[in-house]
Amino acid sequence: MANPKNAGRKRKLISKDTDQAYQKRQAKEFEKLQTGLKELQPTPPAHLPTAGKRLWRDLAPELIKIGNVKQLDRINLESLCSEYAIFLQAEKDWEDNKTYMQSKSGYVKNPAISVISECTRNMKTLCADLGISFNYRAQQNIVSEHYHAAKHDKITPLSAVNFNG
Repeated sequence: MANPKNAGRKRKLISKDTDQAYQKRQAKEFEKLQTGLKELQPTPPAHLPTAGKRLWRDLAPELIKIGNVKQLDRINLESLCSEYAIFLQAEKDWEDNKTYMQSKSGYVKNPAISVISECTRNMKTLCADLGISFNYRAQQNIVSEHYHAAKHDKITPLSAVNFNG
């Protein structure tokens, strides 16, 4: 699916009536490619740590609702859940030992801080890959159920926001 116009821009996976013809074409091609793929399993793999399984149980149903994440993407979700479990363990270690720990040669920086930082970076990347961010959903024009309900009542999603005080 080449993007003939604005090649550096991200592709839209869902199109609307006002989109360009090539964007509509790309969205239809993406939908066609997705139809034959196996759905993501809602139950977590047995090898994940407890915190990772909990995250899987929270995320998998939501990803299945959106429909873009399939069984092929399982390894990314597994990696995200594992990183999350490591992140939580490192956070606990940091809370127990604080920023600096005493060693034979004096005080040293708690290695948990580096682990937290690395896990955060990895989780952010994996979330972007899986489409787990507000910005990603907004870019893809994935519309929430609340939007459909508001549209039915002739209320726009921004009507609740009072921009001018």
